[in-house]
Amino acid sequence: MATEATEIEITTIGRRTGEGHSHPVWFIREGKSTFLLPVGGRGSQWFRNLRNNPTIKLGATSAKAKLITDQAKVGQVMDEFSSKYGAADVQRYYPGVDVAVEVRDS
Repeated sequence: MATEATEIEITTIGRRTGEGHSHPVWFIREGKSTFLLPVGGRGSQWFRNLRNNPTIKLGATSAKAKLITDQAKVGQVMDEFSSKYGAADVQRYYPGVDVAVEVRDS
């Protein structure tokens, strides 16, 4: 996955339906990890799906998601998002974000 890309397609498993739900999301890469921020924080539907079933598909690759609630790490991810996408856009699209998601390469 090219780090210059601005979005990646994620698919999570619906906690009620058991069906896949796909969404384009912004991301950052750090080493062997991809980090995501749910726009609605812990209330985001796709984050809630991951709490129920941590299987996530990034593009064509399936992996297990690690849910991040540590505010220091969430802040670091927000800082990296701001560097990549611009602080004004990150503040506009991610107000009150309190969680992040890490997906490690296999």
